[in-house]
Amino acid sequence: MKQLDMEFTSENGKEKHLRMNYASQNLDETTVKTAMQTIAELKMFEVDFANPYAHPVQASYTERTVTPIFSAKKNTEKTDA
Repeated sequence: MKQLDMEFTSENGKEKHLRMNYASQNLDETTVKTAMQTIAELKMFEVDFANPYAHPVQASYTERTVTPIFSAKKNTEKTDA
């Protein structure tokens, strides 16, 4: 599954990402830019009187691949004997 990663700059000049796991997989540039600008203008995530999503910077889809190295988890599956 691809994840939508939207990067913003906060009012304090810090980089901030808003990532969505279940976003449509075929959004175009205009749609995403409009959504990001709306998020910035709504100021609905203000933290310490600063908007962390003040200025849209870029957006991309990312895919995550997990490659296990080891696991100390115990197998909890029961097997029939």
